[in-house]
Amino acid sequence: MFKLLILFLLSYILGSIPFALVISLPQGIDPRKAGSKNPGATNVARLLGKKWGILTFIGDSGKGILALLLASLFLKDLPYPKELILAGVGFFAVLGHLFSVFLKFKGGKGVATTIGVFLFLTPEAMLAGLCLFIIAVALSGYVSVGSLLTTASLPFLIYLFHYSSEYIITSALLALLIWIKHKDNIKRLLKGEEKTWKKQKNI
Repeated sequence: MFKLLILFLLSYILGSIPFALVISLPQGIDPRKAGSKNPGATNVARLLGKKWGILTFIGDSGKGILALLLASLFLKDLPYPKELILAGVGFFAVLGHLFSVFLKFKGGKGVATTIGVFLFLTPEAMLAGLCLFIIAVALSGYVSVGSLLTTASLPFLIYLFHYSSEYIITSALLALLIWIKHKDNIKRLLKGEEKTWKKQKNI
């Protein structure tokens, strides 16, 4: 149990690395104080350009993948089901992004890190989710709509592709947290005040 808790803690710390700040602060921009004030890839793209937004996305999604790759090295040393361990590691990596220990337990909205986690755990389901994201953004013009629909549909997609119940439950819990983090976006959408991706110059 102790080894498993250490693994979850390391995953949380890795997930806590704020790549939006790592990329933006050296250029004199703090994404927590400009644009949407969210330390994520979309806001970095808005403030610094698409190239930097893409790099932020790679960092944020990559840390989820890296946490799972590292966990895979220790699976044989832990007396627990593989799916349970990896689901827990993925959950804590995203939790680190949402509530970063380096940002006084504040953070981004978790979409990029969730994408990285489930590209590793359930690649077919996540790719289907990304297709839904692209369609939703193209039709609605809102990145937030794509993020909300994709995360909400992910548990069902994982089920359809016959992955384990641990991954379904984890994706559902993360979807709930991500929707809570998007509460301001949801309010703006309902009021018709949310900016489209074209106006935001998002990736």
